[in-house]
Amino acid sequence: MSRAAPAGGTGVPEATAANGSGATAAVPGLGGSPDVRRARPARVPAAVMEACGYFLPRLMFLQARYAPQIHWGDVALALDGFGLTEIDLGSAGFWDEWRARWTARAEVYVAAAVASTTAAGQARAYRGAAACYHWAEFMDFGDRARKLGLRHLVRTCFERSLTSPDPAQDGLGDLGGDLGGDLGGGVRREARALPAGSVSAEPVPYWLYLPPRRARDADRPLACVVLSNGLDSMTEVEILSLAEAYLDRGIAAVLFEGPGQGLDAGQTPLRVDMESVVAALLDALRADSRLAADRMAFLGVSFGGYLALRVARTLGPSLRCVVNFSGGPRIAPFATLPRRLRDDFRYTFGGGEPLDDDDMQHRFDALAFPPDPAPHTRVLSVHGALDDIFPLADLVELDRAWGTGHELVTHESEAHVCLNMINLCGIEIADWVAHHLRPDPR
Repeated sequence: MSRAAPAGGTGVPEATAANGSGATAAVPGLGGSPDVRRARPARVPAAVMEACGYFLPRLMFLQARYAPQIHWGDVALALDGFGLTEIDLGSAGFWDEWRARWTARAEVYVAAAVASTTAAGQARAYRGAAACYHWAEFMDFGDRARKLGLRHLVRTCFERSLTSPDPAQDGLGDLGGDLGGDLGGGVRREARALPAGSVSAEPVPYWLYLPPRRARDADRPLACVVLSNGLDSMTEVEILSLAEAYLDRGIAAVLFEGPGQGLDAGQTPLRVDMESVVAALLDALRADSRLAADRMAFLGVSFGGYLALRVARTLGPSLRCVVNFSGGPRIAPFATLPRRLRDDFRYTFGGGEPLDDDDMQHRFDALAFPPDPAPHTRVLSVHGALDDIFPLADLVELDRAWGTGHELVTHESEAHVCLNMINLCGIEIADWVAHHLRPDPR
């Protein structure tokens, strides 16, 4: 007995036709392209590869085991036969087709999850769907409701991938409340929130991820690292991927969504004085007896790295160490940024309010801070020398001013977030944090 496999990249069942060498798939067209027959594996068109090569490594962000992730085959299936003859990353048409293709790829994974007869199969497929929904929306700034709907699908699929935690297995006891779920491999997730009115009009959600029992010292409270989103990252995708390195080292990880982050991105203006939210979050974490109040760290990536530098300046004594991954004390002039990135900043900072170029530059100017005074904690900055968002020169000046309390690691051939080196960067950063979070800091 034989059967046709599910469709590859379009979410529509493929027709098969017998011939001398096997089956030939009919691929429904997207973006106005006609249906074509192919007798070859899917591949990324050369024009799309040329245009998107810079950020394609981001789609395969680290090598996640718990976070949603795609694989190269997903990229090939989603982008094969890309319908536009002119590839312009600054155009709405490009991102409309991009969104449709990645949404269709997500639907293939949802169908696979529904069809799976095992919890493991359902979890893997739902996380694949979550990743695809995120890549469908991450550069879509044309419709706030549409973007929010896709982000909700990221979270829904991720949460459907979780299993109920087993207190007997993880040794942490039955704590009551909303425990969230088990990610597999002994990693446990607890969903919480800072109450409305404490630091924001709305509750501030956060998630505590507890490392597997085999990775931690059972006799000590857990060290903890708080990780921050950037502009367009999604908590369950990029930030959870970064958090895995700490869970592997027996360190608890806390992911949070301040105003203008995560599901709130573009719905309300991004709060730039995020240190006030982080201060309240640290207070809540220090009240948890399972966590070591004197062994806490903070990490931010991209614009979250800028927030990390602010956190180091204001909350330094509360933290053993802080990591700034590709942030800086000043953003490059707004007019010099690529068009889609300008749209990203405008969308996130405006929260629905229209902002012209002068408004944006005024906000950028207000964000810049001088290098003095130096923070009262250890700070690591990891940066690409080719970064066109946060100029390296400003970090070099900050490094001189902060002296021995600041370490600056520069990758000469890398741009923003060091995407080609991100796996090695993640290892080195996590080792540095683990060293500074030792029970004996000496």
